[in-house]
Amino acid sequence: MAPGKDSPRQSEREKSDETQRDSDSASEHQADFDRDAERVEADRAKLQSRSDSDASRDLGRADLARSGAKRQAEGDERLRVERQTSDQAIKGERLRTDAATEKGRSHHQASARSSAELLSQEQKSHQKTRATLTTREEFLAIVSHDLRNPLNNISLAAQNLLEGPKDIKELAASINRSAGEMLRLIEDLLDIERIAVGKLTLHIEQHDVSEIIKQSVEQLHGAAVSKGITLEAEPQDVCGYVVCDRSRVMQVLSNLIGNAIKFTPAKGKICVSCQRTGPEGEEVQISISDTGEGIAPEKIKTIFERFSQLHKQDRRGIGLGLYIAKMMIEEHPGRIWVESKLGEGSTFHFTLPLRSGAIREAKPQ
Repeated sequence: MAPGKDSPRQSEREKSDETQRDSDSASEHQADFDRDAERVEADRAKLQSRSDSDASRDLGRADLARSGAKRQAEGDERLRVERQTSDQAIKGERLRTDAATEKGRSHHQASARSSAELLSQEQKSHQKTRATLTTREEFLAIVSHDLRNPLNNISLAAQNLLEGPKDIKELAASINRSAGEMLRLIEDLLDIERIAVGKLTLHIEQHDVSEIIKQSVEQLHGAAVSKGITLEAEPQDVCGYVVCDRSRVMQVLSNLIGNAIKFTPAKGKICVSCQRTGPEGEEVQISISDTGEGIAPEKIKTIFERFSQLHKQDRRGIGLGLYIAKMMIEEHPGRIWVESKLGEGSTFHFTLPLRSGAIREAKPQ
């Protein structure tokens, strides 16, 4: 082919080839672009998937963490409730145990107190029994002694009467005094029994208190003179009719004046007096004062008790006179007490009710 004729075809062919090459290049470029796009999309999908997977995994971990925390919280709550229940049960058991212990302690203490009280009562009863037995033995010894003396005097006086002529009047007076002492002792013993069984009776009437005092002093005047003691009733400014049992008041005065004679030394003095007393002068207070040895303070508290003695070895009485006097005066009703100092003598006082409207001025002595 001639060169001139082939050139256009060749050009077209070359153009066609170039176009084809361009088309192929474009296709390849498009394919590359598409592949790149697909790769990018795939990478994006993978990244998204990975991100979703990571998020899911993180979410799972968070859920797991939350679930674990919840379970931990629930476990802690259960443990707290269990501990609280256990503590309450322990506290309740402790309270019951403490209550039982306290009850047992109280019962033991009450039992101990009861035992101590019973022991104390037994000891007191034992001491009282011993004291009673001792007092009874002493009482029997004193009574035997006091009864023996007047009996000996009576026996001696009677023997003197039988042996020869002597002053019969003096012997008779001695026998009378001794018999009187025995009778008083026996009456005291009987009065003690009456008081013990509540059968002490009083015959209450109106009596002139000055006459009662005068007669009591006259009866014991000889006994006082025989010991060299002055016994007198002081002049009364006011006296009156007391409401009393005359014989019982005479018995009280006899006991009080007799005691004063026993405990007052020779050349001593005993005075019996009375005066109106009380808020409205409704009582008469009778007083017996002596210049004897006096009474110790600790003895004043017990001197009116039964079988009370000023001295343990004292045999000048059986310790019943003041006790009986107290019972007699309180039955009227009245009061009896003593004021005394060692070495300065004693004064016994007692009161009797004074009948309203029966008071009179004492006549000059």
